[in-house]
Formats: sequence, C-alpha cells, structure tokens
Amino acid sequence: MDDSRVAKCTYGAGTLMVILSSTTTFDWLSNELCSRFKLKLGHFELRYSFTDCSNCLLESDDDLKVMFMVCGLMKDQLIHISVRDKAVVVNHVQTVYTDIIASPFLLEAAPYNGNIAQDEDTCIDSSVAGSIVESNAASSSCLSIDFDSTSSEFGNDYLGKYGSCGGRKYLSTDWEGYITHEGQKFEGGVSEFRDKLAKYAIENGFKMKYLKNEPRRVTAVCAKKESDGCEWHVHAVNSNVNGFFYIKNLNNVHSCTGLIREKSNKAMGSRLVSSIVKDKVRSNPLVRPIELLTDLKENYGLDIPYHVAWYGKESATKDLHGDEGLSYAHLPWYVDVLKASNVGSHCVLDCGDDGSRFQRIFICFKASIDGFRWCRPMLFIDGTFVTNKYKGTLLGATAKNGNKEVFPFAFAIVSGETVDNWRWFLQRISEVLVDEGRQLTFISDRHGAIIDAVRTVFPSSPHGFCLYHLKDNLKKKYPHSVGSSFKDHILWLFCKLLYAPTVEEYQERLKKLRDDGGATIIDKFLADLPVQNFANAYFPGKRYGEVSNALSESFNSWIKEVRRLPIYELIDTIRIKMMEMISRRKLASEKWCSVLCPVIEDELKNLASKGRHWRICRASESVFEVHADLSVMVNLDERFCSCYQWQLLGFPCQHAIQVIHHSRLCLYDFVDEYYKADFYRATYATPIFPIPDIEKPPPGDVVLLPPHTRKPPGRPPTKRFKSSSETKRQVKCKRCGACDRHNRRTCKAPI
Repeated sequence: MDDSRVAKCTYGAGTLMVILSSTTTFDWLSNELCSRFKLKLGHFELRYSFTDCSNCLLESDDDLKVMFMVCGLMKDQLIHISVRDKAVVVNHVQTVYTDIIASPFLLEAAPYNGNIAQDEDTCIDSSVAGSIVESNAASSSCLSIDFDSTSSEFGNDYLGKYGSCGGRKYLSTDWEGYITHEGQKFEGGVSEFRDKLAKYAIENGFKMKYLKNEPRRVTAVCAKKESDGCEWHVHAVNSNVNGFFYIKNLNNVHSCTGLIREKSNKAMGSRLVSSIVKDKVRSNPLVRPIELLTDLKENYGLDIPYHVAWYGKESATKDLHGDEGLSYAHLPWYVDVLKASNVGSHCVLDCGDDGSRFQRIFICFKASIDGFRWCRPMLFIDGTFVTNKYKGTLLGATAKNGNKEVFPFAFAIVSGETVDNWRWFLQRISEVLVDEGRQLTFISDRHGAIIDAVRTVFPSSPHGFCLYHLKDNLKKKYPHSVGSSFKDHILWLFCKLLYAPTVEEYQERLKKLRDDGGATIIDKFLADLPVQNFANAYFPGKRYGEVSNALSESFNSWIKEVRRLPIYELIDTIRIKMMEMISRRKLASEKWCSVLCPVIEDELKNLASKGRHWRICRASESVFEVHADLSVMVNLDERFCSCYQWQLLGFPCQHAIQVIHHSRLCLYDFVDEYYKADFYRATYATPIFPIPDIEKPPPGDVVLLPPHTRKPPGRPPTKRFKSSSETKRQVKCKRCGACDRHNRRTCKAPI
C-alpha cells in the first residue's frame, strides 16, 4: 500500500509541492527546502496544518511521524507546511528570553528601568528589547517580547536626509545559497561546480583556495585556514554513472573573522564574467565591454577591470558561437538551407580546387532579386574590412529605393579587393541579372580592381566615379602651403565642372578651373580621369543625379559592428538585419496615403512653391516657355527642360512643375515610376524567410577549413585609418572657447 502524501510547502510568495512518505526524514526535508527556496539551515522553522489542526510545530523526525499518523486518521491527502523565517538572536539575549518565559512574575520583582536584568552576562539593553507586553488569557499568564528590528539602525528613520541611504537587492543575492549541503548535485559537472563555488565565495565575503582542482575532484578550504584556523571546507567528486558532480564533504560554518562582501574580488575573473554576461551577449552580440562593466556595477554591485570585461565578453562569444575556425564548417549546411528556405536566392560557396578550404562566398537573397526590379537600375559597389580573427573583405552591391533609402542587393566575403575577387563578384551579379533587360549603371570609387572588373564583366554599363573621392584626390595635388581657402575654391570649381549639363558649359567651366587651379596640375589630374566617368555632360547613361558613393558608405556603417563576428554569425546577422528591415518598411509603406514616396512628395511640394509667380507662354501643344530669372523651354512630351534638371533627376524640375500646373495636367503622370509608392511597396513585397539553426548538425567528417591568413600582433583594430584629407585638426578659440575654424585673432563672437 502506498503511504505517500503530497506536501504543499509555502515560503513567502513561493509554493513547492513535495512528495513525502513514512521513510522521509526531517533532515532530507530541510535540505530540500534549503535547496529549492535558497535558505540556510537553522534560519527557518516549519509548521504544518490540517483541516481541524493548524500551526503544529515540525522540527524533528518524531514530529514528522506524528504528522503522518494524524494525516492518516483525518484521511487528508494534502499536507500544508508553512516555512517561516526564524529571528537570529544573540546567545545571551536568548538566555534572558528563556528565563523570562520560565518566570513570568520576574517583572513584578524587578520593574523595567532600561535593562531587564542587571547582571552583565544576561542583560538586554533598551536598544535591543523593544517592548515587553504582559497579558492574561484563560487564567494563565503569557509574556511576549517584541524585538524592534529597526532599533539597531540608531534611529535612522528620524535622521531624514542625514540617515543612511536605502539599499537594493542585487542579482548576485542568490549566489549566497549556491553551496548548501552534502549530496548537493551539479548537473553541469566540474565547470558548474567551480562557477557556483566561486560565486558563493564572492557573495559570502570570503576567499578560498583549492587544495585539489582536478576534472574529477575538487577540494577547497577557506584562505584563512592557516592564519585563523577556519574549518570551512568543501570536497566534491565526479560521478562515474551520470557525470554529475556531488558534494561529499562540507563544513559550511566559518570560524574566521571579517566575512564582508566586497565590490572587488580577485576570484571575479574572465571565465566567471563570461558565465554572467553570456545571456546578454546572446541577445546582443554587439554589446561593448564598457556596457558590461556598467551592468555588473548596477545589477551585481561588482567592480572589475576593463580587460576582464573584454576577455569575459570574448570568452562568452566563443562559448556561444564556437571557435571561429569551426564557424566555417557550418557554411555548406547554411548555403543548402538558405536555398531551400528562400527559393530563388543565389548563393555560391567557393571552396578552392580541393573543396576543403574556404575561399569566398556570394549571397543574394530572392527578396533582393525581386525588389531590385522596382528600384532604379543602379548599383553602388564598395568593399570594407572584415575584422574577425581570419580577416578578409566584404564586397557589397547596394541599390537605392524610391524613397532614397539603402536597399542591400548582394554581398560577398573574399580574401581582399583583388582583380580576381571583384571579377568573381560581378560575374555572380551578372548571373542574377541575366534577365533584367535594363541598362545597369555602377557608382564606385576609383579602385583599380573595380574599374577593371566593371569594364570586363559589364562592358556596356556606364560607370560613374564618386565625387567625394575625386575631390579628395584633387585636394592632394596641392601642397599644404597654399591654404585651405584656396583648396576649397578649387574644389568648388571642380564640382561645377562635374555638374555642367552641356558640353559647352563643361568647356567654359574647365577653362575657369585651369586658370584658377593651374593648368599643369589640372591637366595632369584629368589626364588619367576619363571624362565619361564623372562629368554629367559626357556621362553615357542615366544616374538620376547620383554623383557619390555615399550609399555604399551607409551600408558599410550599417554592418560596421557585425564585421567582427565569426563568418557564420556575420552572414546570418546580416540576413536578420535585412529581414527585419524589409518587414519594417513593408508595414510602414502600407500606411502611406500619397501617390509618391514621402521624401519625393516633399521635394516636389517644395519645388512647386517656388515659381508660382512665373509667366508661362505656350509655343505648341506640349512646348512652353517659362519666364523666370532666365527663360527656359519645357517640352512635356519629351520630358525635357533646358535647365536639364528634369533629365538628370528623373522627376520634374521647378519649371516643368509650373508648366504642368498651368496645363491642368496631373503632376504624378510626369514622375518616373521608381519614385511612386506602389513601386516602393513592390520592392518589399518578397520577404526574407528565417533560417532556424535548431536542426543544424555538428561539424561532421567533411570539415571546411578557414582561409590561410596571418594574424598581426596586438588587439585587432576595428576602425579604419582616415586619410590626411579626412582628418581635421580642431582649432579652439582661446577667446570664446568655440571650435568653429577661427582663432583668438579672427574671433568675432560677442562676449
């Protein structure tokens, strides 16, 4: 017959269901409650209750047997056990408490005058004894002593702002109960035991040292064993049956002095920090060590050096993502799952001739392929450094949507920006866009490998150079002695040269640039700069007013922190960022009420408000003359304006807008479809589907090795070095204190 009973144990707001039997001992029940409720032996008391019997004391095996007998007589299947904190009282106070209970008439013989007893060994001071109340009930005298728990704070409630500040409960409070009793189990093996033992020592304010610290057995004693003779020790061993660690011998009482929990502790090493911050690193792989320092200070009350936080974060990253070398072994599986979950995606993994070592990888999602059809046929290409252990370069091709936002199209991870890698990258793009049917325009800097690859793979595509890089190159042609004002003037003339809409205007502005900037320097600069790669007047294609590669820089900045992750996490984090961006923009665009994208709508409204006073004359059904500061011709059928802005930008200029309003036509009919909200929604109609790694197999017999590389000494840099033209020295005015490109002599600020 089964004599088991269910005990409902409650402690505060917590409840625990325990199965008890006639063989259950009081020690087992106490240890179980200590383990589950994080209590200490001797710091709590137990009381059980039945239907007609409540508040019965439970403190021994005999009480437990009586409880089972009563439970059988009352035929109750559920036992209610209340766990209550027990007040810890000083020994001599407890003695007096017992004496008073034994002799309830003591107060009559010795009235209370601040001390209950005059004997030094058994006195209770008024600061300890709060109140003594005597009451008679049922013809019996009952004496109770109420100890004021706040009396030891020396009247802190009355001090106001001069009193001690209120404390807070730190997340490390639970560490105090990590080591409780003999037989305690640690399913994580020796690693879990060492981790919890170190945290237990930190929270309880003592230092320990290991006598044995081996994978199968660990013995630790208090560091004050030799000096103070402290008897605290713990011995745990590994089980051959299940691999768990068990405490075999424990003396959890300290006989030394000075157990005070400190903010700094040498036991708080990088491995311990790693176990604490692992969840934070998992949720945010890009968290910085300084943020971990703040978190440990605010939530754990611990101070650690910066280098410990840095190494702890690196250790947590390695534990979560594995070794960076093993990260490459997951790429074949990732490529297969990516193609299966996002059907139509173009993904190529190059493993070299023997197929055993990583060379490069190309990824273009189906969502990007479908979305690019609704964007302007332009790609901004650039490369940026990968800053993880094995280095490399991330090549990116980015488009711009109708709302002038970044639209990532394709990316690849290669060994470096070589001619071979750039050709391979653009060849993969040509395979994706084989059915595009539109003339593709490229915008990039003047990197030699990019120029060669575009010329080889896309020989008929226009290729524009970035204005920012051209200005940087031109600025370097002049010595520092000429001054910044002169250089700024030359760069302004060069920008006018680039934006010149006609050949005649280009030649006129070129003459001005040669006269002011020096014919020798300008001719030498333009000698190796093909005019069809930068000037609007000679550009063979349509670039919609885009003259810089700032979009690629935006993409590089977008993935800046991701570049230091292992390659598997790097690729998947970019996928997640793109997936969230597509979903976010799709939902936002569904709320638009305008025909055009909001940015374009605002630009047209701004242009339309500028020329309402202009006089417009009709020359034919579709040709008009607009008399502004200068008169221009507008042809609505050919979408032409003699200011050339309509042709360059792809949407009506201010002259064309006034003509369209004058003709009472719909302005939206004259705007390119790429700028309309319907095209924008179609850009993000195809989502990127998740790639869960719950079924990711461990690296098997086929292992993809990481690329050959040589790690430089020291901590790897995460920021690129800026060129001399990008680095500007801040000049602080000693008169007004502002950093506004002036000094004390030229300062005109009112003081």
